[in-house]
Amino acid sequence: MNSKSGKRGFFGSLKTIIAVVAVLLVTAGSLVVYLVERADGQVQVVMGDTTTPDRVDIHLFVQKFDPIAQELSAQVEIVPQGALADETGSPSQDLTIFTNGTKGDTLPFKAGKSPSTTDVKLASSDGVVTDYPFDSYKIDVGVSVASATAVVPSSVTLVNADSFFKIEPQDVKAADGGLIFTVDATRSTGTFAFALFLMLFMGLLSLAAVVAAWFVVGNRRGLLWPPMSFMGALLFALVPLRNAAPGQPPIGSVIDFGSFFIAEGLISLSLIVTVIVGYWVERVKEREDAAEKAAADVPAPPPPDVFAYPQGAPGGQQAWQGAQR
Repeated sequence: MNSKSGKRGFFGSLKTIIAVVAVLLVTAGSLVVYLVERADGQVQVVMGDTTTPDRVDIHLFVQKFDPIAQELSAQVEIVPQGALADETGSPSQDLTIFTNGTKGDTLPFKAGKSPSTTDVKLASSDGVVTDYPFDSYKIDVGVSVASATAVVPSSVTLVNADSFFKIEPQDVKAADGGLIFTVDATRSTGTFAFALFLMLFMGLLSLAAVVAAWFVVGNRRGLLWPPMSFMGALLFALVPLRNAAPGQPPIGSVIDFGSFFIAEGLISLSLIVTVIVGYWVERVKEREDAAEKAAADVPAPPPPDVFAYPQGAPGGQQAWQGAQR
């Protein structure tokens, strides 16, 4: 007995240790993904001319990319270098930044004044928001700096502050003293992983509703309120769950056709079939119970009287009854 109890205790402790180690490993892996995502979101990419001493360094801080409006919002800050800066760090001459933005296409900076941060908006040239969470976008960016007399050498430092998107510059080219490049905007790892989790979770919940309906219908259990309440709650709970998807994707996205619409359809069908079949089973049971009750209420026929005089017996009624006694 002691040996068996010791083995059970050992294996119980081993299972506990394995479970704790598994939880720690999953937590550590999740934190590693977070650190990688955090590092990707804080990357600064420097492009253009960084060797010329007399130049303008442009800092482009991406604040937000709006996939609905197909627009990237950013802030522009300049740092003049060399002969283009005075002793206070302000521009030594009037400078103008030209961009291809829908807002902030021309940004003037006056000589002797400390340059302030200016807003700029850039339109997306490619991408469909309904591809969520697999959507990606391209934003063409053109930047150049000019003084009153000539184009000024410049560099661009791109910094992303939008936690919902990864921003990466591609195809950097120098043209006419300025800089042209394309910004690729894709969903961040956290956003993509959470959206996939929602799709998988909604699919599994719909399968749970199908299993519950299969059990009730297949076993002719009638109208069972617990599984029907479960399916009804799921039907309405999936709507706020779907709306919790990061980035607020519009109705009709991949997340809907790939998971939400299917889950809602399966749960609705399971609930309707469960109610219809359950009602039919209940009616059949009611008819069977009524038939059994009616049969139980019919009085039993009286037992036959063995001393009853049969008509036509020889000797008459009294002689026949006497012979029976």
